[in-house]
Order: sequence, then C-alpha cells, then structure tokens
Amino acid sequence: MALTASIPQTEHAGSGIYEVPEAARYIKASSAGNALYAVKSHNLYRWLRRGVVAGTKSQGVTRDVFLSFEDLISMRVIVVLRNAGVSWSSIDQAQRWLREKTGMQWPFATEVLWTGQGEIFTAWSAGLVATGRHGQIALSLLQEHLLPIKDMTFSKTSQVAISWEPLHGIVLEPQIQFGAPCIKGTRIPTRTLFGMVEAGDSKEWVAKAFGISQEAVQAACDWETRLQAN
Repeated sequence: MALTASIPQTEHAGSGIYEVPEAARYIKASSAGNALYAVKSHNLYRWLRRGVVAGTKSQGVTRDVFLSFEDLISMRVIVVLRNAGVSWSSIDQAQRWLREKTGMQWPFATEVLWTGQGEIFTAWSAGLVATGRHGQIALSLLQEHLLPIKDMTFSKTSQVAISWEPLHGIVLEPQIQFGAPCIKGTRIPTRTLFGMVEAGDSKEWVAKAFGISQEAVQAACDWETRLQAN
C-alpha cells in the first residue's frame, strides 16, 4: 500500500487523499488553472522531490504516492503564485519564513496570502508583511493593489484550510466524500450528477431528484467537462 507524501497532523487527518495526476487535473481545471503556468503531473512530482510542498526533500517519491488535502492546497497556491510571476526563490523564502514563524508544515495551507510585484504577503500581528523579506512590514495602502489568493476557508481552531472552491459552486472538503468535488453546501459528488446526465437523464430531472437547482447540475457538468479536458 502506497504511503502519502505527507501525513497531516490536523483535525481531518486521514481524509482527502489524492493521486498526483488527479490533483494536477483539479488544479488545472480550477478557475486559476487556465493561466500561463499550466501545471502537469510531472511538475507536482518534482515539487515533492524538492520538498517544496511539505518541507522535506525526498528522492524516493514514486508514481504511486498520495497527497493530503494540505498538499493539494499548497500546490494550488504555488500555481497561483507562479501565474502571478512570483519566482521560485521567493516561494522558497516565503515557505521557510512561514514555517519558522508558524511552526506549520504546510504554511501555504494555513495562512491567508496576497501577492503583487513578485512578492508574497500575509497578515501578521504587526500588520501586512512581506514573507520573502523576512517579515518586513509593508504599507497598509499596498493591500488594495495586491492579488488575494482566495477561494479557501480555514478552520477557526487549527487555522488549516478546510475547503477549496476551484470553480464557482464546486467545493472540495476533506471531511465530505473523502475530499471529492461536490456541489457547494451538499454532499453530492459532481461525478454522480454528470454521470446521470451523460447517461441520458435531463438536467431538470436530475435537479429535482437531488433537490438542487438546475444551475448546480450545470456547474457539476461544467466542472467534470473541464476535468476530462485535462
């Protein structure tokens, strides 16, 4: 049995486990995945070997490795940062600084971040700080010109990301359906709805059968179509 790339020590440990190609498809199919930096499976394997995600380098990463939800979120954040023009050196510096200050193994899955001008920023007790500059305080006026890395919600107790909305109306939550994409606010996997529509059921009938809107069924179909394209 394959081991996970990193074993999450969080309130949802053991749930939300993903294969690397699956994680790559989710990230690429997300609303932030169509920009210039097109992530593929080999990118994620390389990040794991470099220790970019969990902080520990490993040349023993194999094709049957699994990812935790924290790994997935960290990789998703890295893609957003690369799309925004942030260099690898800045990403590495930011993660080292955040790990040291927070004690968290996956700081990109625990901290609210912004990016701009090639820098990575986070909210700290002293205010907005540049993580790649060892916590240098930034001007508060700068925040309105920064790109927020959003579409995630965080636990109020552990600070770890507990959901990700890769596309409007589609959510991944590690405690629901083992982290599979579902319709927001429900436990209904998108693949279930899409499979019924593909089998010939009308979207109106599927919506009534599950007590959801036709827009939700359409969102599931849109998401699954994007996944198939990747």
